[in-house]
Amino acid sequence: MSFPEITSKENPLVRRIRLVASGSRRAPRDLVLAEGLRVLEEAAEHSIDAVVISEGFGKRDREQLLISRLRSKSVKIYRADRKLMKSLSEVLSPQGALALVRVPRLNLADISLGPNPVVLCACAIQDPGNLGTLLRAAAAAAAALVCTTTSTVSSRNPKCIRASAGTYFRIPVVEELAPKDILEYCGRHGLQPVRADARTGEPYSKMDLTRPTAILLGNESQGLPGIEWSGIRAVRIPMAPGVESLNVASAGAILLFEALRQRDL
Repeated sequence: MSFPEITSKENPLVRRIRLVASGSRRAPRDLVLAEGLRVLEEAAEHSIDAVVISEGFGKRDREQLLISRLRSKSVKIYRADRKLMKSLSEVLSPQGALALVRVPRLNLADISLGPNPVVLCACAIQDPGNLGTLLRAAAAAAAALVCTTTSTVSSRNPKCIRASAGTYFRIPVVEELAPKDILEYCGRHGLQPVRADARTGEPYSKMDLTRPTAILLGNESQGLPGIEWSGIRAVRIPMAPGVESLNVASAGAILLFEALRQRDL
């Protein structure tokens, strides 16, 4: 298959990819960078501005199928040599495909929760890998929405999108909310807010999560220390003596799937 070649680091598309990847305020607000075969397969149903593939990409069946899907949607596909692709990728072993994808920024008013929803709230989480893993767990556990606070890393971060294995494109995410916005939203929609706490609270298996629920997860090291969260019912995951806490993504996955388990009984 023949595609237009990109050879220069000064190519306008290359410069645009770098701008979006950097998270600069000068980057178009609705563009995200998707990288890797699995992620692009998930992104293919969205509006894609352009795709850049490396030499050799397109030889495997899944790669050929992806290219066919993109061509059927008239997506512009370009080819770059391995050196240029490596300069655009943040991973040690680039996966051979990058795309600029249009994902509109959502507000809470845009969301239709549906019956008996579970909402995941990521509050002050700093690591994009943790947030991406939480997005993946939320999508797998049929959560209706993920929302984040102003102090949380952006879900549009390329590392977060990679860590989500593309499920970022499956679940609605509303970002940069204040704690009061989240709690008011819970009140308006009849969601019981529960906050994960490593030391106090009711064991997760004994808490009723069959009701509409918002699971609040805090910072990797400090949890949810703010006074805004102090009156919220706490839930904990029992652990062996001497173990201080779980990784926030692991804790979030356990709580999400416990809610799913209780609803499937």
